[in-house]
Order: sequence, then C-alpha cells, then structure tokens
Amino acid sequence: MNTENLMTPLEREAAAARLLERAAAGETVELTVLSGLERCVLGGPAQALFEQRVMNAWNEFGEKNRTKAMDLALDALRERGLLLDDQPEGSDARAWSLSPELGLVQAARERPSFVVATDVVNKQTRCLQFLAVGDLEQPVRGVVIEEPVALPSSKPYENTKKMGPLGWMTRYLLVSEAAAVRILTEVAMVPRQDQAGSYPYDIRRFKHQDGKPVTEAGVSVISAGATAHVRLFRQDPEIPDEVTVLTAEELGTLLARVFATGSW
Repeated sequence: MNTENLMTPLEREAAAARLLERAAAGETVELTVLSGLERCVLGGPAQALFEQRVMNAWNEFGEKNRTKAMDLALDALRERGLLLDDQPEGSDARAWSLSPELGLVQAARERPSFVVATDVVNKQTRCLQFLAVGDLEQPVRGVVIEEPVALPSSKPYENTKKMGPLGWMTRYLLVSEAAAVRILTEVAMVPRQDQAGSYPYDIRRFKHQDGKPVTEAGVSVISAGATAHVRLFRQDPEIPDEVTVLTAEELGTLLARVFATGSW
C-alpha cells in the first residue's frame, strides 16, 4: 500500500482547521475545481440548491454510463489528491477519505449553516452561491464560494466539452464572511443590460433545513454603476416590496445584515 498520502482523521481535522484560520485572517483559500460529473458522483443531486440542468443530465446519463463514470471520476479525484488513502486500524483493506479541501466543500454543500444564492433574472446564466460552513459552537467559521468557471481549452478537457452540463466546471473558494459580503456587493453592482433592458440580480438567503432550502430574506438589484435600485422582498404578499436607491457601501451594509441575520 502506498503510505505517502496517508492522513489520520485528526490530521485531516487539523488541516481543515488551518484552512479556516487562513480564511478568517483575510486570505482567499483555493479549495478545488470540480466538473458537473464529479459533483454528481460526490452526491450533488441529493443536495439542496444543486443545479437542475446538471442533475437532469446525470439522470439522463443512464445506469451503465453512471457506473462507469463513477469509477473514472473517483480515480481522477484520487490522482488529484482530493481523495486520500485511509487504512482502518488492523486492516489491510484499501479505503479512502476526503482531503481537507474537498471535505470543506462537501460540508458546505451538504450541511451549510445557510446559503446565499444569486440569479440573473430571465437569463440562462450560472451564478455564484455562498455556503456558510461551521459547527454547533460556531455556525459560521467561513464561507465557501461556488463559482462557475470556463472549461479549460487544453487537450485533457476536449472530451469534457461533449458532456454538456456534466462537463461544466465549478471553482470553490474559502473566504471569511466579511470577504464574501464584499465580493457579492462588487458583483451585484455590475450593470446587467442589453437591448431588451436591464436584468435584475436576485440575491436570496436560504436556511438549510431537513435537506430543503427555506427562504429567509431576499433582495433584487438593478445597478446603474455608482448606485443601484434595490427591491427588498417581503414574505407577506399583502405588503408591497420596498424599493430604494443605494450606493455600493450602503448595499454592502444591507447584504452584511442578510448574511449575518437572515433579514435586512
């Protein structure tokens, strides 16, 4: 057995804690990049707020193809160091555990304290998601950003282009909550318009409860550059939504409240 890549559970836990400490200190920590196929193999379709088009492609892939894809994907994850050798005590059996980086991604995807999801209204666009990760004592120790990225043009990825949504790539970053708010504010303030008009940028905070997303708060942003028209969603349909004009600094303050409290 190759023992070069062995880590005990305590070593993995300590390594994950160091990653969270780096993010808390203000660093943007690169965790990994996963394809849609890899995310499905890692249980993505069972997670709340998983991309519907990727899930549909996985369901339509067929049982035989899924079985083969799982073996290939797991081998690729091992080669990239995202799955680590793990040897149960007193056993020669081969087993695997998640690397600290992949472990944080999976914890954020499967058991987030909350999720802040974004969407460009009336556009087929993949958008950012922010997944808070923590524990019972400290529900938010960091925020994992799920960022769609373009498929590399190099040769190893040529076949991936033919896979449709299963080939879509997603980058995972670990940041502090304050950094997540700053990044989202900058993205929200970017004007989105074409000949058909301006497109609202919707931001919603969800609480992950019993495997399902429960909406807590939401805003819709239409930016003109220096300022933005912001609509605050009301949970009571009888009460009209409030619309206000905010600067980037004011929007950042509002989004910080949404992250921290689930309300604005």
